[in-house]
Amino acid sequence: MKSLSIPKDNQIKAAYLFIVLHTMQVGVGIAGYPRLVFMESKQDSWLAIILTGLILHLVIACIVFILNTYKTEDLPGVLTKMLGNILGKIISSIFVIYFLLMFLSVITNYIEFVQVFIFPKMSSWFIGLLLLTLVWYAVYGGIRVAVGASVVFFLSAIWMVGLLSTPISFIETRNFFPLFTVGWEGLLNGVLISSYTFLGFELLWLIYPFINDKKKVSRYSQLAIVFTVVMYLTITMVSIGYFAPRQLEEKVWPLLTMFKVISFPMFERFDILAVSLWMLVILPNLILLGWMVTFTCKRVHGLKQKHCLVVLIIFSLLFVTIFSDRQFVNTLTDFTGRVGLILGFGFPFLLLPFAIRHRMKGKKKS
Repeated sequence: MKSLSIPKDNQIKAAYLFIVLHTMQVGVGIAGYPRLVFMESKQDSWLAIILTGLILHLVIACIVFILNTYKTEDLPGVLTKMLGNILGKIISSIFVIYFLLMFLSVITNYIEFVQVFIFPKMSSWFIGLLLLTLVWYAVYGGIRVAVGASVVFFLSAIWMVGLLSTPISFIETRNFFPLFTVGWEGLLNGVLISSYTFLGFELLWLIYPFINDKKKVSRYSQLAIVFTVVMYLTITMVSIGYFAPRQLEEKVWPLLTMFKVISFPMFERFDILAVSLWMLVILPNLILLGWMVTFTCKRVHGLKQKHCLVVLIIFSLLFVTIFSDRQFVNTLTDFTGRVGLILGFGFPFLLLPFAIRHRMKGKKKS
């Protein structure tokens, strides 16, 4: 597999990693995450989130160390250097499937949001077609267009965090107690259930060669993780304080439910508007995941990226048309989270010894 040579006009600054990594981690999972982590860790959910954040920092540090070791290589290039051409391509193909699973889980979950809150009778294929048209346009333009679109959508949607001020005014402090009752098993389950929600940082494996100031990659990547963890921690604690324990366990999407208490003179049901605006949060996920699928496919199999993109769009449209059942969407989401726990969180540590060995060999030669 050939090493990447990125022209300067196609490179981006490391500062953009703060936005793109954060937007990749904040998507459909955030709407139901408070309920899931509370069911496992109860009032100690804040501790489970902090532990997940610490693990994420270690994973990011490991990924950056490996990428810095092989300089200009992305994930397929690193795997080829470490494991050889055949095994490297096989594992890279597994990552293509993994990125595709993430893409499908995001789009199917958002389609379900729209059908539950706004248009119950609207066809899945029609909503999917609208989303996939935007994805095609952004991904076809290349990585700079994909990153630029993510920045625009991030700046357009970040203000929604301020809407939590209304639910905060209804918080009952007694809902935060008792503390330290679930033990290590409950905390571990809370960390494991967080795996799907915090996925998306794998983008770093592929976007690294496009960064022109690689010395700052670690700084902005770690800052993105801090920002994401703080956001999830805030939303979870507000949800625990706002809902009674039994209520929180019954709410499928606590964040969207809290938006129901927000109203304006010209718009009474803000939760409906929030689901529409949520597209600004979902689209960066879909755009960057679409780029990851097609770019990795191009790198591994030597196909043109635009051809891979056409196949992705057609396959995804057929998928959301055929598989729209709620139970199937839950199964797909859970399965993607389990795969992400292995490939996202665990796999970098399996590659770490190879990178250390490579560095030691380099020092001996020098």
